[in-house]
Amino acid sequence: MKNYKKLPIPEDSAWSRNPLWRKLNWRIRYFFTGIKNIIRWIPTLYHDRDWDSNYIFTILQKKIEHQRKEITYSNRYNGVERENRDMTIVLNLIERVKQEYYNIEYLDYEESEWVFEPVEGFPDLKSCNIKVISERYDEYLKKYPSSVRNVTKEKGELSKKDLCFYVSLHNQKKANNLLFKILKERIQWWWD
Repeated sequence: MKNYKKLPIPEDSAWSRNPLWRKLNWRIRYFFTGIKNIIRWIPTLYHDRDWDSNYIFTILQKKIEHQRKEITYSNRYNGVERENRDMTIVLNLIERVKQEYYNIEYLDYEESEWVFEPVEGFPDLKSCNIKVISERYDEYLKKYPSSVRNVTKEKGELSKKDLCFYVSLHNQKKANNLLFKILKERIQWWWD
């Protein structure tokens, strides 16, 4: 899973850089900027498909990557540090939501064996039985006490494995909500 770090902010600003570019006619600058955008979006658009929310997140992620790079590189105003931080948080959240990190995190706390056995009467089919060899569910549950309280309050008493499963679903939902809350509150400020 990709982990984003905040971009370094240059000491100078775009106002003091590249005076030749600014002297070009705006139509020429507009044309070359459009060509640059087409070239940098080609790989993302080539891999885009229309059947999964993952691709929506990929396009949003790429757009925020480009915008974060432009805003931090330009360094034209005092809020660049905050915007860099917020965009980095959003990029990491998008990555975790896309990879369903919280949905499957609890599986890192168990060691299991998958056994495929033939199904009687159907020689081409096999059933999958998962045998848990060892588990560290208590360690996982200690990591998220508020989620455990919320799940227990909503679902009642559960086995440890089921509790871990529902905590993971709860955490994934929290990540989704946080992602869209930050976008809702901060995206209007991300401009140069």
